[in-house]
Amino acid sequence: MIDSALLKIIDFWQRVVEEKGLHHRQLVEKIDTETKEIVDIVGPRRSGKSSIMKIIIQKLKTKGGFLYINFEDPYFIDHNTLQVIDELIETYKEYYQARLSYLFFDEVQNIASWEKAVRKLRDNGQYKIFICGSSSKLLSSELASLLSGRHLSYLLLPLSFVEYLTFRGVTVDGRKDIILKEKALLKHFSEYLEWGGFPAVVLGRNQELLKQYYLDIIQRDIVKRYEIREKTVLEKMGVYLLTNSAKTMSVSAIKNLYGISHELASTYLEYFKDAFLVFELPQFSYSIKTQQKALKKIYAADTGLANTISFRFSQDKGRILETAVFLSLKQQGKEIYYYKTKSGREVDFLIKDNEKTQLIQVAWDIEDEKTKQREIGRLVEAMEEQKVSQGLLLTFSTNESILIKNRQIQIRPVYQWLLEQTVA
Repeated sequence: MIDSALLKIIDFWQRVVEEKGLHHRQLVEKIDTETKEIVDIVGPRRSGKSSIMKIIIQKLKTKGGFLYINFEDPYFIDHNTLQVIDELIETYKEYYQARLSYLFFDEVQNIASWEKAVRKLRDNGQYKIFICGSSSKLLSSELASLLSGRHLSYLLLPLSFVEYLTFRGVTVDGRKDIILKEKALLKHFSEYLEWGGFPAVVLGRNQELLKQYYLDIIQRDIVKRYEIREKTVLEKMGVYLLTNSAKTMSVSAIKNLYGISHELASTYLEYFKDAFLVFELPQFSYSIKTQQKALKKIYAADTGLANTISFRFSQDKGRILETAVFLSLKQQGKEIYYYKTKSGREVDFLIKDNEKTQLIQVAWDIEDEKTKQREIGRLVEAMEEQKVSQGLLLTFSTNESILIKNRQIQIRPVYQWLLEQTVA
């Protein structure tokens, strides 16, 4: 017997998909909608994954031959076994149409053993399957094993700077506009650093939403998922991580700060990474053992979230600028590390692209001559060790080129560099 509640749920979510006026996201162009493999889209809560699914559905023009369900619907709190997925499909076929080609499962991690049901549906060969969720386990090697490697993964972060401009109604028509609209773009970039890129925050200009997002991540993506009873330390640790975005992080320091075991500190850190509150950046080394032992840097998933939740973060403009650069590199899918020279000087980013190595240093400004020499010096030292002839120093607004020791240093404003990654 078909549960009438399921029919009502299907009807509600089918109508939700018809939402008009959705803003375009760059990731849509990268997603292979023709593949026979499962497509999974993951990223922080409220970063726009549901909108991506709606855009794909509208783009595919499925004419009703699709089932879209968001498993954060309250119904699934008590009905979260894998059988409910089969029941949804049966209900759709009986009351909508027998021909069903596309399955879109939003926040699918809320269903127990969902991967078994999805793998069965995939092996059946009847459906093109899209799944999304706010858990990095959807990207894990464990999931790849469960699905026999039969999935393509895409990471969705909050808005890039060019997406932010689009959401604010600002157009940038090629490289010419990047130069001619410098003053306006710098103003928008300052706001982008302050507000971040969560779509609803950008559209509604409501920074208070960020506090709610943080609490949702803590409660729904960590406390509830891992059944944590004492969440005081967890909440404080989240604030600590966001406050220290763009800094190296020691599990031992966290352990000592909160008087908890090394194991618990490490576990909580994994929870925050799994929920996409923060990302880790390893130190580059040709030795895997050395790389594993070295401290990792932590980056917030969004500059606005870090500004709103952390203590004194906004006073360190250099780190918020560095966080924005990291997030852009992450969005681009780059293989990134930080680098330490033999003398112990740190360079913010080392990017490996096949056989090519790129080094990037980030500083808010280099008007002070000592600061300029310090930042360029560590970059040149790293370039010499890595045998790289060109380096990049990103700042808030400086634009110049320097030749030193036969090595070219391009000094660029971050906003220009960000736009040039995406604007033709």
